[in-house]
Amino acid sequence: MIRVSILDDAFNRAYWNAKRTFPVHKLELPRQYGQRWREAFKCRVEYHNGVDSVHYIFDNDEDYTYFMLKWS
Repeated sequence: MIRVSILDDAFNRAYWNAKRTFPVHKLELPRQYGQRWREAFKCRVEYHNGVDSVHYIFDNDEDYTYFMLKWS
């Protein structure tokens, strides 16, 4: 399992590249968008209170490596 913060510069760049190409459907709930995100990129989002509050969790190392190679 790999836990990555959005404050990591390399991951932040890859995240925004992926997000730019991921469409938002009309009348879609945030929960539905999150479900599609998890299915497409094979990672889940974990929220906490604090400065470093959002973590993206990849269950497999291969999924993280593929995400970074494709989008960074």
